[in-house]
Amino acid sequence: MPTIDTFRAEATGDKELTYKLRGLDATVRIGPDAEAFDLEIVGGEIKDVRPASGDADVVISAPDAFWAQALSKPLAEPGYETVTMSFSHGLKIEGNFAAHVAAYQAAWQRLYLVFRKAVCGLNERRAEPAPFRDTDTAVGRYGYIQANGVEARVYYETAGTGPTPLLLQHTAGADSRQYRYLLAHPEMQKRFTMIAYDLPYHGKSLPPIGVRWWEQPYKTTREELMNWVVALADYLKLDQPFFAGCSVGGQLALDLAAYHKDRFGAFISLNGWYDNPIPPDAINNDIFRTPSVSEDYPMSIILGGTTPVAPEALAQEVYWIYRSNFPGVYAGDNDYFMHGHDLKQCGHMIDAHAKPLVVIEGQYDSAAYDEVHGGPAIERNVPGSEVIVAHGLGHFAPSDDPVAFADMLIPVLDRVLARVQSK
Repeated sequence: MPTIDTFRAEATGDKELTYKLRGLDATVRIGPDAEAFDLEIVGGEIKDVRPASGDADVVISAPDAFWAQALSKPLAEPGYETVTMSFSHGLKIEGNFAAHVAAYQAAWQRLYLVFRKAVCGLNERRAEPAPFRDTDTAVGRYGYIQANGVEARVYYETAGTGPTPLLLQHTAGADSRQYRYLLAHPEMQKRFTMIAYDLPYHGKSLPPIGVRWWEQPYKTTREELMNWVVALADYLKLDQPFFAGCSVGGQLALDLAAYHKDRFGAFISLNGWYDNPIPPDAINNDIFRTPSVSEDYPMSIILGGTTPVAPEALAQEVYWIYRSNFPGVYAGDNDYFMHGHDLKQCGHMIDAHAKPLVVIEGQYDSAAYDEVHGGPAIERNVPGSEVIVAHGLGHFAPSDDPVAFADMLIPVLDRVLARVQSK
């Protein structure tokens, strides 16, 4: 455990923590029960750090076994790296939910990292990548796409001149900016004509024409999402395009492989699950649509899902992209991610021998290790599928660590291309 002086110096000297505490008046407790610290925060400024005693407005706690593992070394093991990922190992945040827990989720994410640094030292991240400036040539367009009985003006970007079309699906509540580095990668451009798009309601794609979206929450289904993807492929007249998606897109890749296997040439699922990653009653997505709950709450949870070794600016860029999308869209997509996808129902319809299905699970994503619901279950229950655990990568690999992601992905895609072309 750190000394009070060490922890005080780290906490008061951390600019990100100071910024994210702005406006807060509270006593915040963090650490093992017998060795916890209290931070007295007034007007967003840390006025005192002292041994825990009495009551606290916010308590960040966990079993002693959790702290022993979480504080053992600078680079945390998967599941201990952030507040978001640590909930499954017993970490919890208690306090007034709307006023303190949700409104200042970003601060608690940062405080946990500062606490770890005070004990373990600095966790080294990868260097910021130099952008592919000479090949950053993606072109954006709009197309009027019809699906699900409505029409939407859909934004998409294209890059590359390769012979194989590759559709790139963003994560829940985000948009195609997540693929900006992949679109600019010269080796990807040689192999593929890439199309990264914003689903309706996302990014530069507004809600469908004529939908009175201001009168209702955004919600979607497996069928609706699949229909938009197929309609876009038809609109662009793509012949057997490859489909790659991350998170929600990873679930969608698996469902498309079951229900639309004849329309696509191959399926790449990034951090997709076999069925439901968490019990249906574990998270109520309506909390992310509730006006009294800070809109920053789910987005700070997302920031905590980035990888501890990813370049810091790109991890923060994931947060920016999420934060700049419309409130409630993440919740609607997440309904599908958690409740609308289930290969127990349709996995038997996938023919991974006829059409390649590759599932890539980041080392820092719990889908990589969940034997019952995650990647191992896909490989076990879907004959012919291939599941790869990508060392050092996480849930948002295309955007928070794009260079390492591409280094891993390109050899995988080369094998898929060779297999398809050999037929």
